[in-house]
Parts: sequence; structure tokens; C-alpha cells
Amino acid sequence: MRYVLDTCVVASALRSRNGASNRLLRLVFLGKVPAVCHYKLLAEYHEVLFRMVKQREVGYSKDQVERLLAAFVTVAHEAEVRFLWRPNLPDEGDNFIYEVAFAASPSTIVTHNVRDFRKPEIEWPGVLVKTPRQVLIEVSGHA
Repeated sequence: MRYVLDTCVVASALRSRNGASNRLLRLVFLGKVPAVCHYKLLAEYHEVLFRMVKQREVGYSKDQVERLLAAFVTVAHEAEVRFLWRPNLPDEGDNFIYEVAFAASPSTIVTHNVRDFRKPEIEWPGVLVKTPRQVLIEVSGHA
């Protein structure tokens, strides 16, 4: 199983060092949770995290965020999305995350917004949706 981290999970990991998102991201960096990335997803992480730095929502500098993203790329598996099938989720941005997860299947989308990924018009086998807490319990036995 590989894991696609929704942008809200990465953002949450930087907001709080005590939450499930931060613990999960640490496990990704330790190589204990295989993460998946795609250049468009990385660009979204970059945009959102830099906006958070600019608005002082996190205690990190742009350089620190840049290093974090560079480190993420070194540990994540690259997914190659070779098609543009849309599962027609309510948020168009979520469609792409679902496509990355399908390209990397079997995989799990890790998000705080589980309901946003429920009941797409097209459901693909091998794609699950879970919260960071659920994934922590799955991979380590506790949250």
C-alpha cells in the first residue's frame, strides 16, 4: 500500500507538531510509510505552504519549506498519471488526487476531508480514503 497525502494533511503537519498529520509525515521521512507524489501535487503543496509562510500560519521560513519539499521528493514514489479520467468529485482539485492514487494503486488517499472523496461517479478498485489517524493505526497499531 502506498499513500497519497492530500495538501490539507501536509499543511496540518506544519501547523502542529503534535497531531496525527505531523506524526504521519515523520513516518514518511523515516521510510516507514511509502508516500506517492506527482509534480502537480508537489506544486500545490508548494503554493499552499508558501502562502501559509507568508501569512505566518506556520513557524517555518520559505527556505525550510523548500528543504522539506525537496526531502519529500527524495522519499516519495513518483506516480505517472497517463490519463485524465475524472471521477467527478465535487471539488475539481480532488479529482486529480484521486487520479494520482489510481495511478499508484493499490493506494490510500490520506485526507482530513474524507467526505469530499466519497461517492465519485467512477470508483476505481485499489483506491481507499482514510484520515491520518486511521493510517497511523493501520501502520503502527496506535495513533
